[in-house]
Amino acid sequence: MAAAAAMAEQESARNGARNRGGVQRVEGKLRASVEKGDYYEAHQMYRTLFFRYTSQSKHAEARELMCSGALLFFSHGQQNSAADLSMLVLESLEKAEVEVADELLENLAKLFSLMDPNSPERVAFVSRALKWSSGGSGKLGHPRLHQLLALTLWKEQNYCESRYHFLHSTDGEGCANMLVEYSTSRGFRSEVDMFVAQAVLQFLCLKNKSSASVVFTTYTQKHPSIEGGPPFVQPLLNFIWFLLLAVDGGKLTVFTVLCEQYQPSLRRDPMYNEYLDRIGQLFFGVPPKQTSSYGGLLGKAGAPGVGAAVCTGQALSPRPLPRGSAVHALLLRGVSPGPGPLPCLQLLFSPCSQNIAGGARAPRGTVVPGALSTGHRIQARFFSFFIVVKYRERHHLNHLQCTVPGR
Repeated sequence: MAAAAAMAEQESARNGARNRGGVQRVEGKLRASVEKGDYYEAHQMYRTLFFRYTSQSKHAEARELMCSGALLFFSHGQQNSAADLSMLVLESLEKAEVEVADELLENLAKLFSLMDPNSPERVAFVSRALKWSSGGSGKLGHPRLHQLLALTLWKEQNYCESRYHFLHSTDGEGCANMLVEYSTSRGFRSEVDMFVAQAVLQFLCLKNKSSASVVFTTYTQKHPSIEGGPPFVQPLLNFIWFLLLAVDGGKLTVFTVLCEQYQPSLRRDPMYNEYLDRIGQLFFGVPPKQTSSYGGLLGKAGAPGVGAAVCTGQALSPRPLPRGSAVHALLLRGVSPGPGPLPCLQLLFSPCSQNIAGGARAPRGTVVPGALSTGHRIQARFFSFFIVVKYRERHHLNHLQCTVPGR
């Protein structure tokens, strides 16, 4: 029985070798036809062979032949014939129900990169390729294929389309590098923070926290117009930085205070409200509005939720910090830029917490971190740093408002 199985395997290998040899011989004849300039005849022969192989369930041979034929036609500037054979490559993948593999994705991306960027065939090809790569899962395509498409579009300086595909990949670093180039070549200096803010918020809407963090860190480190941080000179960058920290903690109180304190920055783009609504639902347990529905990447406009509420002054009702705590008092005072908050802030840092635990007396009416629950203690330390950053932002902006136009 084992011997019979071995013989069957050897026969299968010989058949495979014969098939590959047959494909190579046919391909040689077709190549000669193309080299002579008989493009139409060669194209029709490719199509005839494709349907012959497909009817015999030789899908691998058909795919290999169509891929090499498409590349051959591309090399001779025959865009229409090449695009047609590229679509046949996809058809063979669909009919054979082939599993997604890196080599196949790279082949598809290669064909995409050679197509005329303005041709309708390219749009049809990428749509069909992404659908196949999703494997019937209903997703928006395989992340690796999105990454390869994004890199091609980036080389073509089609930044908008490249950005879309990066968002559906897992390549946060590549996305950040593309955004740096996009911002420096096409954007205004006053909008350097908005390029990365939108990308981070959309990554979070897609529940991709890791890529959101990578794109933010890489962008802020490599952009020539962003000074070292965090914290940053631009308040919107500080908001995004705090938001990424808050997402890890999942505390609605923190999320709400951030949105309230950064209202001026969040009003710069009306879409920020919708992103924050979705982020509130995904990471902070905010129930979705009955009238809201989210589809695709950005979703549809619905009734105002968390983001809209905080930006229109409508207060939410998360579990607050205890009244009388230093954090609560400072928030009520609006984080004024004067020297007043700094003595109270010292009580919120961990070294000072140890001193208080060792016997030092806190000011009357102040709840120190050691006396708080674990959750509130984490929030207190977060807010302490948040207040310092807000203090620096306002102090810096007040100092520069006479020298920087548009501030």
